[in-house]
Amino acid sequence: MSPIILVVGTRAEAIKLIPLYFELKKEKLPALLCATDQHLEMLKDVFSVFDVTPDFSFNIMKQNQDLFHVTTSVLKETKSLYQKIKPSLVIVHGDTTTTMSAALSAFYLHIPIAHVEAGLRTGNMQSPFPEEMNRKIVGQIANYHFSPTAFSTANLLAEGVPRENVFCTGNPVVDALHWVKEKIINKKIQIDSTLQNLVTECKQKNKKMILLTAHRRESFNGGLLRIFNSVKQFAITHPDVFIFYPTHPNPNVQKAINESGITSLKNIFTTKQILYKDLIYLLMNVNWVATDSGGIQEEAVSLGKKVIALRDFTERMEGVWEGSEVLVGTNEQKILNTLEQFYNEQTTKLSPSTIYGDGKACTRIVSILKERLNNDVELIDNKHFIFCNKNSIGKRKEAT
Repeated sequence: MSPIILVVGTRAEAIKLIPLYFELKKEKLPALLCATDQHLEMLKDVFSVFDVTPDFSFNIMKQNQDLFHVTTSVLKETKSLYQKIKPSLVIVHGDTTTTMSAALSAFYLHIPIAHVEAGLRTGNMQSPFPEEMNRKIVGQIANYHFSPTAFSTANLLAEGVPRENVFCTGNPVVDALHWVKEKIINKKIQIDSTLQNLVTECKQKNKKMILLTAHRRESFNGGLLRIFNSVKQFAITHPDVFIFYPTHPNPNVQKAINESGITSLKNIFTTKQILYKDLIYLLMNVNWVATDSGGIQEEAVSLGKKVIALRDFTERMEGVWEGSEVLVGTNEQKILNTLEQFYNEQTTKLSPSTIYGDGKACTRIVSILKERLNNDVELIDNKHFIFCNKNSIGKRKEAT
């Protein structure tokens, strides 16, 4: 069997596909990890936490890169890699430009595609942008669709994806979350001392802690500034609240931060983007979360934290329907009202939810792939092709 290639370009992709990479290795399947480096430093962070080195790195990231650069670079690099390795399967995750481009390259070369976290939809092509378009394209060309929830499964079926190609497995983000949480609890991972000291101090002073993240492209034109203005006003009104805000390096985000003046408040701690392990540590300790991130919505709810979703549309409505998330968009009054609501509640603590997964998604995905890929190899044999053994991975020869 020729190798399976997993392609990652951003931190979110790596968080969700590295546990799958490990599971494939555990089951003796020939897996190779490819990093496009769409977000270079953030990828290195995740590789460090999981103690893994990618088999291939493209190093495409450049300063002020745009979607055109990422798309064309990933297409070019994956074409070269696929032609050299001749993979039996390409696995991509979610909805990034790396995901779309790596899948499209495989499609052009007639290589089967597996899509992890398939079927998420907002129904609005501009929100999130360009993620909604990216995942819809992959949804049209993938051979295996691993959806995290019943709702995402229904989305795929409604779009005409054959039922036999859709598998509801849960999201590997929960697998990764459980792994890191266990390491933190058992002190097998070192957490940033500044964050630890701040959390300890807040608990000693009985302060309510909030994690804020905001960076989405569709909020660049005024949305981010409205978010920051609302948070600033809330922080001024409630000095007994402490807000952690790991900022995003995008110039549009930095501009909104500077215009809002939120860095001037003592009870808002702004810092550069934090490492994945430190993010999970904060999620474990804060009272609630305000975010426009998709993955953090899943992680927070899985840890029993309530979420204020700073988006007009979300592809993760399960949390809203369950009551653990409130969708407010970037409307200043809605943000303030919900912050006040959470502040005045006796407790925002919920039981950890399994709506996004139970931590066993990777086991399910690999089990399915083992069965289906074996069937595919038999089909290829019937067409007069055989795969070489594991000692000659990547080579394929025609049967005589």
